[in-house]
Amino acid sequence: MDYVMHEGQVELAADEVASAIAAQFSDFAGLPVESVESAGTVVAPFRVGEHVVARLPLVPTDSDVARENARGEQEHAVILTDLLDIAVPQLIGVGEPFEGYAGVWSLWTWLPGRSLDRLTVSRDVRLATDLATVIGSIQSVRSDGRPWNGVGRGGSPLADTTWVRESIDRSAHLIDRVRATAVWERALSARPHIDPPLRIHGDPMPGNFLMNNGVLTGMVDVGMPAIGDPAADLQPAWVLFEEPARSTFVTAMGLDVAAQERGRGWAFEMAIGGLHYYEHTNPVFFSQALQTLERLLTE
Repeated sequence: MDYVMHEGQVELAADEVASAIAAQFSDFAGLPVESVESAGTVVAPFRVGEHVVARLPLVPTDSDVARENARGEQEHAVILTDLLDIAVPQLIGVGEPFEGYAGVWSLWTWLPGRSLDRLTVSRDVRLATDLATVIGSIQSVRSDGRPWNGVGRGGSPLADTTWVRESIDRSAHLIDRVRATAVWERALSARPHIDPPLRIHGDPMPGNFLMNNGVLTGMVDVGMPAIGDPAADLQPAWVLFEEPARSTFVTAMGLDVAAQERGRGWAFEMAIGGLHYYEHTNPVFFSQALQTLERLLTE
């Protein structure tokens, strides 16, 4: 990765990661380590040999909470493995801070394939159906009455924020500010989610899913379980798809009109914040955000 996106971000070379792996995970000592090209905004991935990936948060954190989160992601991955028909990575181990990197990191199993943000799939109807099936399966997991937990987009009710309003203003050189404001306010006016919150994906971005030979085969960046508004998982309709795949995806998700309006809001919130924030630091995410907003503003 050759751009810095966040305050406190640490850049590491592959040989530094290899040394940490040799010191802390002797079973993998001596394996080749190489940086993986990624548009991710949270983690820097490094491939270790053929079957392992090291994931190092861009902004290191050394805390008990970080370690607990890694274990929570491990438990979530096990649940998803039993639930889904696509591959899910499994945690191998949690790494400790090392020289040049003052945070907790982790090793996971490597999944083959190319992420959706690297492919031309915007009109792939089969992908739209398969992705809706995967997300619907996650939403079918019992939440056992747990409340909104603030994890991921949708983990709290859609609401107006200073961040969104300021982001609209800061993006006025790239989009129509009046139309953007209208899209946001339309979503805010939709009926809120009044049923019990559900288990949701929370971050169904194209970079988190893999394809092999034209088929959806894997999901990466498992994350902590999110409980909230299922409408947030409609984001791919505008982040990823064009017609007819967009309508196929929305229909397959089976959510009502109000949820579809909120889904537009969740997609808008993600894109408008990322547009100016990553304009000069993450070209893939910036282009994705701009395209998402163009779809929302012209729909």
